[in-house]
Amino acid sequence: MAEKQAGRLLSTVDDLYHTFLKDKSAPAEPDKVDNLPAQFETCIGRVESRDLIRRLSFGSFVLLQPELLDAYASALVNGVKEEPDGLGSIAEERVLKCDFKMPVSERIADREKEKVLLIAMVEDLLRYEVALREQADEGPYLIFPSQSTRTNPALPDPEGKTVIFRFEGPVQHIYVTLAARFSHSGLFQLRKLWKNAVEYAASVGGSCGMFLQNIDEGCGELTLFFDKQANEQTRLQFEQYVQLHLQRRALAESMKRRRLFVCSNCGYIIPQDLVVRRAQLGRDWVMCPVCEQQRISLLDREERLTAAVQAMDRAADKQRDLATAQSVLQGKRETGDFDVFLCHNVEDKAAVKQIAEQLQEQGILPWLDEWELRPGLPWQRILGEQIGQIKSAAVFVGKSGIGPWQQIELEAFLREFVERKCPVIPVLLPDAPQEPQLPIFLKGMAWVDFRKQDSDLMERLIWGITGERYH
Repeated sequence: MAEKQAGRLLSTVDDLYHTFLKDKSAPAEPDKVDNLPAQFETCIGRVESRDLIRRLSFGSFVLLQPELLDAYASALVNGVKEEPDGLGSIAEERVLKCDFKMPVSERIADREKEKVLLIAMVEDLLRYEVALREQADEGPYLIFPSQSTRTNPALPDPEGKTVIFRFEGPVQHIYVTLAARFSHSGLFQLRKLWKNAVEYAASVGGSCGMFLQNIDEGCGELTLFFDKQANEQTRLQFEQYVQLHLQRRALAESMKRRRLFVCSNCGYIIPQDLVVRRAQLGRDWVMCPVCEQQRISLLDREERLTAAVQAMDRAADKQRDLATAQSVLQGKRETGDFDVFLCHNVEDKAAVKQIAEQLQEQGILPWLDEWELRPGLPWQRILGEQIGQIKSAAVFVGKSGIGPWQQIELEAFLREFVERKCPVIPVLLPDAPQEPQLPIFLKGMAWVDFRKQDSDLMERLIWGITGERYH
């Protein structure tokens, strides 16, 4: 807390621990205290639980002034709202350069530390679905569904409206997260964004949209609308996903659904009391009382496409996690925070590279010679400089066995990893021989065997690298 009160912005857990050891309150002989570093980590967690500090997901950094994340995020959101195009979006490159309306007096003077903070901020915005990342020709953009200022002249009475949901809770947050999850679902692509309204193109054709009205404090209505090309299945999936989201996020039992029956000829909406009276008479249709030319069905299908909606939900989770992982990787690259060294025979380069790409999708930053060694420079010096920053090693064995490069690397790693007690993970590639020849020190270690057809092999490898089991 003394470091925080002194105004220090960023530190690492190791730096804080060594500062603590110099304090007069620290044990006189820390080596004789059981698990003192682990006890210190627990204290860090307790302080973080009170929102006084924040551990970042990269670089082993601890943000000692976490309120700065909110200050920068608030300035960004306000800046996006004031963008002249009114689209509620901004290029991610501009965000990472702090090229938005942020008072100079409130900015961090150290631009390198500021960039680390901005990367962490973008990660939070994506993780909590306040914003979504969309790829454009000139690079990625951050989209803020709640910050568009463009108005749609068709609102609040959009053509093709069919259902209205009323709910209570944090109305704007519920709407924003729903808008982001639709974009991540894989079935709907963001098409147009207005103030409190959004329209999507369905992957099978047609468009779907929703419009938010704030009825009262903590109470809102979502109106769903579709064009004529949206088929019945698309409409049901869209509606059910909205309903599922509101059941999860709105206040319990506050959600109410009202089906609208509209004349396709003149657009007249059948009053609810007439719908009820026709149902009491056993009638499932009504002739439009205005144009008298259209017979309107009063059937409201109850059967739901549960499996399809669950698949949408999983796809939205996956896309959100992928977007978040990219921000985590960006932070790790910026700080040289490598998770695992990929030690391999050059003959196995293609297979190892594929695994490296899969690790990156999960926010794991691998050190791969092809990506990190600049041509023309001695690899021994570069590797020697970076080994101390790498948390683990994966030793790959394929059909060609251990290569000469690996033997040299392994000798260096043995010295480093024995001292630092970091994991060295043997990984058998799909084409590894039935009885691979492993170095003696690897034979007693649990390996990851890609010769098997198990679906959780990548999860096991990530467990070995991070120490965290995948759930």
